[in-house]
Amino acid sequence: MLLNPFPLTAMGGIAGMLCTWLLTGGTLVQHHPFSLPTFLQQIAVERVEFTVAPPVLLNMLLQNAALLAKADFSSLRVIGSGAAPLSPWMVKTWQEQYNIPVINYFGSNEGITIVGSHRDIPDPETRAGMFPRFGSRQHTWSNRVANWMETRLIAADGSVITVAAEPGELCVRGPAVFAGYYNDAAITQTCIDADGFYHTGDVFDLAAEGDDLRYYRFVGRLKDIIIRGGMNISAEEIENLLQGHPAVAEVAVVGYPDELMGERTCACIVPRPDQSITLADLVEYLQGRQVAHYKYPERLEVLAALPRNPMGKIIKRDLREQVAGG
Repeated sequence: MLLNPFPLTAMGGIAGMLCTWLLTGGTLVQHHPFSLPTFLQQIAVERVEFTVAPPVLLNMLLQNAALLAKADFSSLRVIGSGAAPLSPWMVKTWQEQYNIPVINYFGSNEGITIVGSHRDIPDPETRAGMFPRFGSRQHTWSNRVANWMETRLIAADGSVITVAAEPGELCVRGPAVFAGYYNDAAITQTCIDADGFYHTGDVFDLAAEGDDLRYYRFVGRLKDIIIRGGMNISAEEIENLLQGHPAVAEVAVVGYPDELMGERTCACIVPRPDQSITLADLVEYLQGRQVAHYKYPERLEVLAALPRNPMGKIIKRDLREQVAGG
Protein backbone atom coordinates (compact mmCIF):
# COMPACT_ATOMS: atom_id res chain seq x y z
CA MET A 1 0.00 0.00 0.00
CA LEU A 2 1.63 3.22 -1.23
CA LEU A 3 0.56 6.77 -0.37
CA ASN A 4 1.68 9.34 -2.94
CA PRO A 5 1.66 12.97 -1.72
CA PHE A 6 3.34 14.29 -4.91
CA PRO A 7 1.72 15.54 -8.12
CA LEU A 8 2.29 13.19 -11.04
CA THR A 9 4.07 16.00 -12.90
CA ALA A 10 7.00 15.71 -10.45
CA MET A 11 9.73 13.08 -10.61
CA GLY A 12 8.94 12.04 -7.04
CA GLY A 13 5.42 11.18 -8.12
CA ILE A 14 6.36 9.57 -11.44
CA ALA A 15 9.48 7.56 -10.59
CA GLY A 16 9.10 7.31 -6.84
CA MET A 17 5.46 6.30 -6.71
CA LEU A 18 3.78 5.61 -10.06
CA CYS A 19 6.58 3.36 -11.38
CA THR A 20 6.95 1.68 -7.98
CA TRP A 21 3.23 0.91 -7.98
CA LEU A 22 3.45 -0.58 -11.50
CA LEU A 23 6.45 -2.73 -10.59
CA THR A 24 5.02 -4.05 -7.32
CA GLY A 25 1.39 -4.45 -8.33
CA GLY A 26 0.29 -2.93 -5.04
CA THR A 27 -2.32 -0.28 -4.29
CA LEU A 28 -1.59 3.40 -4.93
CA VAL A 29 -3.39 5.99 -2.80
CA GLN A 30 -3.27 9.50 -4.25
CA HIS A 31 -2.95 12.66 -2.20
CA HIS A 32 -2.61 16.18 -3.61
CA PRO A 33 -2.60 19.08 -2.79
CA PHE A 34 -1.01 18.38 0.55
CA SER A 35 -3.16 18.49 3.68
CA LEU A 36 -1.60 17.17 6.89
CA PRO A 37 -4.86 16.03 8.56
CA THR A 38 -5.91 14.17 5.39
CA PHE A 39 -2.41 12.71 4.97
CA LEU A 40 -2.41 11.30 8.49
CA GLN A 41 -5.97 10.03 8.10
CA GLN A 42 -5.10 8.21 4.87
CA ILE A 43 -2.14 6.47 6.55
CA ALA A 44 -4.42 5.16 9.28
CA VAL A 45 -7.55 4.32 7.24
CA GLU A 46 -5.83 2.89 4.14
CA ARG A 47 -3.23 1.02 6.27
CA VAL A 48 -0.40 2.56 4.27
CA GLU A 49 2.90 0.66 4.39
CA PHE A 50 5.11 3.17 2.56
CA THR A 51 4.97 6.87 1.88
CA VAL A 52 7.34 9.79 1.45
CA ALA A 53 7.53 13.09 3.27
CA PRO A 54 9.91 16.05 3.17
CA PRO A 55 12.34 16.42 6.08
CA VAL A 56 10.56 19.54 7.33
CA LEU A 57 7.34 17.56 7.86
CA LEU A 58 9.09 14.70 9.66
CA ASN A 59 10.90 17.21 11.87
CA MET A 60 7.67 19.05 12.63
CA LEU A 61 5.78 15.89 13.57
CA LEU A 62 8.44 14.92 16.10
CA GLN A 63 8.17 18.39 17.62
CA ASN A 64 4.39 18.06 18.05
CA ALA A 65 3.77 15.43 20.73
CA ALA A 66 0.02 16.08 20.85
CA LEU A 67 -0.38 15.48 17.11
CA LEU A 68 1.79 12.37 17.16
CA ALA A 69 -0.23 10.92 20.04
CA LYS A 70 -3.38 11.02 17.87
CA ALA A 71 -1.76 9.59 14.73
CA ASP A 72 -1.77 5.89 13.84
CA PHE A 73 1.48 4.84 12.15
CA SER A 74 1.19 1.16 13.04
CA SER A 75 0.94 0.04 9.41
CA LEU A 76 4.00 2.00 8.20
CA ARG A 77 7.05 -0.12 7.46
CA VAL A 78 9.30 2.70 6.20
CA ILE A 79 9.14 6.38 5.25
CA GLY A 80 11.10 7.88 2.38
CA SER A 81 12.51 11.39 2.57
CA GLY A 82 14.79 13.62 0.55
CA ALA A 83 14.96 16.82 -1.51
CA ALA A 84 16.86 18.35 1.42
CA PRO A 85 19.45 17.05 3.92
CA LEU A 86 18.09 14.88 6.72
CA SER A 87 18.79 15.65 10.35
CA PRO A 88 20.50 12.76 12.20
CA TRP A 89 18.29 13.57 15.19
CA MET A 90 15.16 13.15 13.08
CA VAL A 91 16.16 9.84 11.45
CA LYS A 92 17.31 8.39 14.76
CA THR A 93 14.12 9.42 16.61
CA TRP A 94 11.74 7.92 14.03
CA GLN A 95 13.62 4.63 14.07
CA GLU A 96 14.29 4.29 17.78
CA GLN A 97 11.08 5.72 19.23
CA TYR A 98 8.55 4.70 16.55
CA ASN A 99 10.32 1.74 14.89
CA ILE A 100 9.99 3.36 11.46
CA PRO A 101 13.21 3.56 9.42
CA VAL A 102 13.60 6.65 7.22
CA ILE A 103 15.06 5.97 3.77
CA ASN A 104 17.34 8.74 2.53
CA TYR A 105 16.76 9.59 -1.15
CA PHE A 106 19.04 11.58 -3.41
CA GLY A 107 17.76 12.18 -6.92
CA SER A 108 16.95 14.66 -9.65
CA ASN A 109 14.71 15.06 -12.66
CA GLU A 110 17.73 14.31 -14.86
CA GLY A 111 17.55 10.66 -13.78
CA ILE A 112 19.84 10.42 -10.76
CA THR A 113 18.83 7.96 -8.04
CA ILE A 114 20.80 6.99 -4.92
CA VAL A 115 18.90 5.36 -2.09
CA GLY A 116 20.20 5.02 1.46
CA SER A 117 18.02 2.31 3.00
CA HIS A 118 18.10 0.75 6.44
CA ARG A 119 19.15 -2.52 4.80
CA ASP A 120 22.36 -1.00 3.48
CA ILE A 121 23.02 1.54 6.26
CA PRO A 122 21.46 0.21 9.49
CA ASP A 123 22.66 3.03 11.75
CA PRO A 124 20.11 5.89 11.45
CA GLU A 125 22.53 8.74 12.14
CA THR A 126 24.97 7.44 9.53
CA ARG A 127 22.11 7.03 7.05
CA ALA A 128 21.02 10.64 7.54
CA GLY A 129 24.31 12.00 6.20
CA MET A 130 25.64 9.29 3.91
CA PHE A 131 24.56 7.33 0.87
CA PRO A 132 25.66 3.94 -0.47
CA ARG A 133 28.26 4.34 -3.17
CA PHE A 134 26.03 3.32 -6.06
CA GLY A 135 27.90 2.60 -9.26
CA SER A 136 31.00 1.33 -7.47
CA ARG A 137 31.94 -2.10 -8.73
CA GLN A 138 33.71 -2.93 -5.45
CA HIS A 139 30.47 -2.87 -3.46
CA THR A 140 27.17 -4.74 -3.44
CA TRP A 141 23.92 -3.07 -2.41
CA SER A 142 20.38 -4.31 -1.90
CA ASN A 143 19.00 -1.95 -4.57
CA ARG A 144 19.55 -3.32 -8.08
CA VAL A 145 19.69 0.23 -9.49
CA ALA A 146 23.21 0.44 -8.05
CA ASN A 147 24.44 -1.99 -10.72
CA TRP A 148 22.92 -0.02 -13.58
CA MET A 149 24.88 3.16 -13.07
CA GLU A 150 28.41 4.51 -12.83
CA THR A 151 29.41 7.33 -10.52
CA ARG A 152 32.56 9.33 -9.86
CA LEU A 153 33.60 12.43 -7.93
CA ILE A 154 35.40 15.10 -9.93
CA ALA A 155 37.72 17.61 -8.25
CA ALA A 156 37.95 21.25 -9.29
CA ASP A 157 41.01 20.43 -11.45
CA GLY A 158 39.07 17.72 -13.32
CA SER A 159 40.74 14.73 -11.68
CA VAL A 160 38.81 11.75 -10.31
CA ILE A 161 38.79 11.60 -6.50
CA THR A 162 39.80 8.27 -4.97
CA VAL A 163 40.61 9.25 -1.36
CA ALA A 164 38.42 10.03 1.62
CA ALA A 165 37.30 13.48 2.76
CA GLU A 166 38.17 15.29 -0.47
CA PRO A 167 35.04 17.00 -1.84
CA GLY A 168 34.13 16.82 -5.49
CA GLU A 169 31.17 17.07 -7.84
CA LEU A 170 29.11 13.91 -8.25
CA CYS A 171 28.97 12.76 -11.87
CA VAL A 172 26.68 9.95 -13.05
CA ARG A 173 26.35 7.80 -16.18
CA GLY A 174 23.76 5.12 -16.87
CA PRO A 175 20.55 4.16 -18.69
CA ALA A 176 18.31 6.26 -16.45
CA VAL A 177 20.23 9.50 -17.02
CA PHE A 178 18.61 11.84 -19.51
CA ALA A 179 20.13 12.49 -22.93
CA GLY A 180 20.07 16.27 -22.60
CA TYR A 181 17.88 19.34 -22.37
CA TYR A 182 15.27 19.63 -25.10
CA ASN A 183 16.38 21.84 -28.00
CA ASP A 184 19.22 23.33 -25.95
CA ALA A 185 22.52 21.79 -26.98
CA ALA A 186 24.52 24.63 -25.42
CA ILE A 187 23.24 23.99 -21.89
CA THR A 188 23.46 20.22 -22.40
CA GLN A 189 27.16 20.51 -23.22
CA THR A 190 27.81 22.36 -19.96
CA CYS A 191 26.53 19.46 -17.83
CA ILE A 192 27.25 16.26 -19.84
CA ASP A 193 30.95 15.66 -20.49
CA ALA A 194 32.69 13.88 -23.34
CA ASP A 195 32.52 10.56 -21.47
CA GLY A 196 28.74 10.82 -21.10
CA PHE A 197 28.77 11.61 -17.37
CA TYR A 198 26.14 14.04 -16.13
CA HIS A 199 27.56 16.65 -13.74
CA THR A 200 24.97 17.04 -11.01
CA GLY A 201 26.19 20.24 -9.36
CA ASP A 202 26.14 18.41 -6.01
CA VAL A 203 29.27 18.08 -3.90
CA PHE A 204 30.04 14.82 -2.06
CA ASP A 205 33.10 13.20 -0.58
CA LEU A 206 34.07 9.58 -0.01
CA ALA A 207 33.48 8.31 3.51
CA ALA A 208 35.07 5.20 4.95
CA GLU A 209 33.78 2.33 7.02
CA GLY A 210 37.07 1.07 8.33
CA ASP A 211 39.38 1.01 5.31
CA ASP A 212 36.49 0.63 2.86
CA LEU A 213 35.38 3.76 0.97
CA ARG A 214 31.82 2.51 0.68
CA TYR A 215 29.79 5.69 1.26
CA TYR A 216 29.17 9.02 -0.38
CA ARG A 217 28.72 11.84 2.11
CA PHE A 218 26.70 14.82 0.92
CA VAL A 219 28.58 18.11 1.35
CA GLY A 220 26.28 20.56 -0.44
CA ARG A 221 25.31 22.14 -3.71
CA LEU A 222 28.16 23.80 -5.58
CA LYS A 223 26.25 27.06 -5.28
CA ASP A 224 25.48 26.37 -1.61
CA ILE A 225 29.08 26.30 -0.44
CA ILE A 226 29.92 29.42 1.56
CA ILE A 227 33.51 30.57 1.00
CA ARG A 228 34.63 32.57 4.02
CA GLY A 229 38.18 33.89 3.80
CA GLY A 230 39.14 31.05 1.48
CA MET A 231 37.62 28.36 3.73
CA ASN A 232 34.74 26.29 2.37
CA ILE A 233 31.68 25.92 4.62
CA SER A 234 28.88 23.48 3.84
CA ALA A 235 25.57 25.17 4.61
CA GLU A 236 23.91 21.76 4.90
CA GLU A 237 26.39 20.58 7.53
CA ILE A 238 25.56 23.53 9.80
CA GLU A 239 21.83 23.20 9.12
CA ASN A 240 21.82 19.53 10.11
CA LEU A 241 23.60 20.34 13.35
CA LEU A 242 21.39 23.30 14.27
CA GLN A 243 18.22 21.33 13.53
CA GLY A 244 18.90 19.39 16.72
CA HIS A 245 18.82 22.54 18.90
CA PRO A 246 15.81 22.32 21.24
CA ALA A 247 14.61 25.83 20.33
CA VAL A 248 14.86 25.40 16.53
CA ALA A 249 11.85 24.37 14.45
CA GLU A 250 13.37 25.10 11.02
CA VAL A 251 16.74 26.36 9.86
CA ALA A 252 18.43 27.45 6.66
CA VAL A 253 22.00 28.69 6.40
CA VAL A 254 23.11 31.06 3.63
CA GLY A 255 26.12 33.20 2.81
CA TYR A 256 26.07 36.95 2.47
CA PRO A 257 28.67 39.28 0.89
CA ASP A 258 31.45 40.74 3.00
CA GLU A 259 34.22 43.04 1.76
CA LEU A 260 36.86 41.57 4.11
CA MET A 261 36.06 37.83 4.10
CA GLY A 262 34.27 37.50 0.76
CA GLU A 263 31.29 35.82 2.44
CA ARG A 264 30.03 35.35 5.96
CA THR A 265 27.45 32.91 7.32
CA CYS A 266 23.89 33.74 8.32
CA ALA A 267 21.53 31.33 10.11
CA CYS A 268 17.86 31.87 9.28
CA ILE A 269 15.83 30.33 12.09
CA VAL A 270 12.16 29.63 12.70
CA PRO A 271 11.93 29.05 16.46
CA ARG A 272 9.68 26.47 18.04
CA PRO A 273 6.47 27.87 19.59
CA ASP A 274 7.08 29.90 22.75
CA GLN A 275 10.86 29.63 22.28
CA SER A 276 13.42 32.35 21.67
CA ILE A 277 16.97 32.01 20.43
CA THR A 278 20.05 34.20 20.05
CA LEU A 279 23.19 34.02 17.97
CA ALA A 280 25.14 33.27 21.15
CA ASP A 281 22.87 30.25 21.75
CA LEU A 282 23.67 28.86 18.30
CA VAL A 283 27.40 29.37 18.70
CA GLU A 284 27.39 27.72 22.12
CA TYR A 285 25.48 24.75 20.70
CA LEU A 286 28.01 24.30 17.88
CA GLN A 287 30.91 24.67 20.30
CA GLY A 288 29.50 21.75 22.26
CA ARG A 289 29.66 19.66 19.09
CA GLN A 290 33.28 20.59 18.42
CA VAL A 291 32.53 22.44 15.19
CA ALA A 292 35.42 24.45 13.74
CA HIS A 293 35.26 28.12 14.73
CA TYR A 294 35.24 29.45 11.16
CA LYS A 295 31.96 27.59 10.51
CA TYR A 296 29.99 29.43 13.21
CA PRO A 297 27.18 31.67 11.91
CA GLU A 298 28.01 35.34 12.33
CA ARG A 299 24.50 36.61 11.85
CA LEU A 300 21.04 35.42 12.88
CA GLU A 301 17.73 36.14 11.20
CA VAL A 302 14.64 35.01 13.12
CA LEU A 303 11.73 34.38 10.73
CA ALA A 304 8.10 33.34 11.02
CA ALA A 305 8.54 30.88 8.13
CA LEU A 306 11.10 29.89 5.51
CA PRO A 307 10.25 30.52 1.84
CA ARG A 308 9.38 27.27 0.07
CA ASN A 309 8.32 26.17 -3.40
CA PRO A 310 5.22 23.99 -3.98
CA MET A 311 7.34 20.83 -3.46
CA GLY A 312 8.43 22.01 -0.01
CA LYS A 313 12.02 22.88 -0.92
CA ILE A 314 13.48 25.97 0.72
CA ILE A 315 14.02 28.78 -1.80
CA LYS A 316 17.48 29.84 -0.74
CA ARG A 317 17.72 32.38 -3.52
CA ASP A 318 15.04 34.43 -1.75
CA LEU A 319 16.83 34.08 1.59
CA ARG A 320 20.16 35.18 0.08
CA GLU A 321 18.53 38.24 -1.45
CA GLN A 322 16.78 39.07 1.81
CA VAL A 323 19.95 38.69 3.89
CA ALA A 324 22.13 40.53 1.38
CA GLY A 325 19.64 43.37 1.32
CA GLY A 326 19.84 43.75 5.09
